[in-house]
Amino acid sequence: MAVKSEAEILFKASHRNARISARKARLVMDLIRGQKAEKALVRLEYCDRRASPMIRKVLESAIANAAQMSGVESENLVVHQAYADEGATMKRWRPRSMGRAFPRLKRSCHLSVALAAVESEGAAPTADVEETITEEAVIEEAAAEEAVAEEAVSEGDAVDVAEEEVEENDSGEETDAGEGEASEDAVAEDSPEEDSSEEDSPEEDSSEEDDGADEAGAAEEEDSGGESDASEDSKEKGDSES
Repeated sequence: MAVKSEAEILFKASHRNARISARKARLVMDLIRGQKAEKALVRLEYCDRRASPMIRKVLESAIANAAQMSGVESENLVVHQAYADEGATMKRWRPRSMGRAFPRLKRSCHLSVALAAVESEGAAPTADVEETITEEAVIEEAAAEEAVAEEAVSEGDAVDVAEEEVEENDSGEETDAGEGEASEDAVAEDSPEEDSSEEDSPEEDSSEEDDGADEAGAAEEEDSGGESDASEDSKEKGDSES
């Protein structure tokens, strides 16, 4: 998770001279370091360490400072720093047997929490420093926009030309297909007549052959009739002579 640099951290809170040792407090600080503020509060609420309520109050104070100073919500806050420094140590004595005394050291620490504001997800980034726009930059931007517009126009013309060529090719193919179909129809119409003429010609030839055969048969019959008459005349002549 991206966190702002140390110089940009604005929201801090601390508890000085907390009546707990720094060693025990650091164990809890490690749980919330680098976490979101809301998640850190939940962790501290369910932690059983004695330092948890103290650190939780410090964290709530830091969140309140952020809301009061800049109106940042807790959803956009991250625990960037959480540390415990050693504070003053109070020396006490405990009496023991035979008049002796044992020392007791009551330690303290300083609890500190620093929050950093981060951008929420989906939010547009805001510029911290305003950029100075010069005349040269404006001219360069205008030239770049013109170049982009010209490229777009040229691409549009090329697309139109390509579409026209495609349409012409399609129309030419359609006309060729129509001509081809017309020629096929014409060939189909001509072919039946030829077939019929070819079919009729054998019949004519057969009829002509039949006529010739009939004429030949008639001629043969006439010849045979003449021969029979001649034979009959010759027989009659023989009878008369006898």
